Parts: sequence; C-alpha cells; structure tokens
Amino acid sequence: MEAAIRFWNGPGWSSPARNKADHECFEELELTLPDPNDPQGSEARNEWMANVYTPARIECMKRKGF
Repeated sequence: MEAAIRFWNGPGWSSPARNKADHECFEELELTLPDPNDPQGSEARNEWMANVYTPARIECMKRKGF
C-alpha cells in the first residue's frame, strides 16, 4: 500500500536496484564536473548537465539494465 501511495503522490516508485544504479552512475559521472565550486544553476553547470551528464547518465543506466 505504501508503494501505491508514493507512486500516486510522487514521481513514481523506483526499486532499490534502480536507486543503487542511479547512485553508482552519479558517482561515476560526478568526476566529470568541470568545477565543483560552480553554483547550482550557473551557465557552466547547466551546459555540463545538458551536454555531458544527461547523455552519459542515460547510457550508464542502460548499461545497468534500466
């Protein structure tokens, strides 16, 4: 029942395996961040998210079966 409530109220339920894969992909790609001191929403960080992180995260999740 709790999973149904979380699915209804939030973006959806994700399994512990998917959460683990997502965390591993984040750790893998965190190293590609151009400057860790760039503030959230800065132009450099937004460009990195659009051109590097998002496509690489999608590929990483595909490799892990998601």
